[in-house]
Amino acid sequence: MRNALTMAARILCASLGCIWMTGRPIAAQQSGATPPQTSTTQQSSTTTPPATAPAPVVAPPFYAGDGLSLTLEYWLGTGHPNMGTGHANTSGISNALDYAGKPNPAPGAVLSIPVGKHNALRVSYFRVQGNGNPTAPTALEIFGTDYNQGDYLAVHYTLQNAKISLDYLSWPFPVKDSKFHLKTLWEVQFTTIGTATDAPLRHDETDASGNPINVQAAGTDSFFYPSFGLGADYLISQKLRFEGRASGFAFPHRSTIWDAEATLNYRFGKFEILAGAKAFHFKTSPERNEFVQATLPGAFIGFRWYPEYGRR
Repeated sequence: MRNALTMAARILCASLGCIWMTGRPIAAQQSGATPPQTSTTQQSSTTTPPATAPAPVVAPPFYAGDGLSLTLEYWLGTGHPNMGTGHANTSGISNALDYAGKPNPAPGAVLSIPVGKHNALRVSYFRVQGNGNPTAPTALEIFGTDYNQGDYLAVHYTLQNAKISLDYLSWPFPVKDSKFHLKTLWEVQFTTIGTATDAPLRHDETDASGNPINVQAAGTDSFFYPSFGLGADYLISQKLRFEGRASGFAFPHRSTIWDAEATLNYRFGKFEILAGAKAFHFKTSPERNEFVQATLPGAFIGFRWYPEYGRR
């Protein structure tokens, strides 16, 4: 009994010493151990198992439908709007005018918020501004202001679009390790275009009574619309991904809208660089006195940030 108590005291002292030195308890060997011999000359010993290094934090598999993201965009569009004569025009004077010129590079932004597993709510906005200097092809009436055939005109416009889209992952399900994802897009958007027209060479003209003739006009066309479409992305490699989407809506004798884009995205860490093409088309309602329409295609670049990617 005395030898056993002595052995237990020595083991306890050795274990406490290891705890004090390492800051964590030592696990006793339990499998394949030989019972200690009760001998006065035997020395006790303990074996410290090798310390296990903490497992490295591994980022979860990357999929663009997961998590929060913010994208800043820059669209180098081409084309320009033109105005047409609407059904409500009863004056017999045309409203048809090609704005001419080309749009300035258009900034935009997209905020993507996760909604459930692999779905996202995207809130996007862009603005296009441009100037043109057409010549009036005929006598015109623009927003209630009359212009003569051959007038040199200065046209400025600002086109804006804001969209809320539910990107719903529709295939495959479950996602697992699939590299291809197909989404259905359920959207509502607001489009507005403001136009200002001037005949700068006629600023000094007066009427028969000596009053200045108004040669400036301004007006805005806008509409709310739903839109529906498809989106897809394909993981080409761990860092390179294809992404595309297209949606639109039209109603007979009313407004029309569609847009499409396709990009290759290169990822590094929490960021992606996007490069590709984008096109946007709209037409305001022709039921008004005048309507405006445009198709604007062009190159497209962007920078996307995933602030929560890699967190556990």
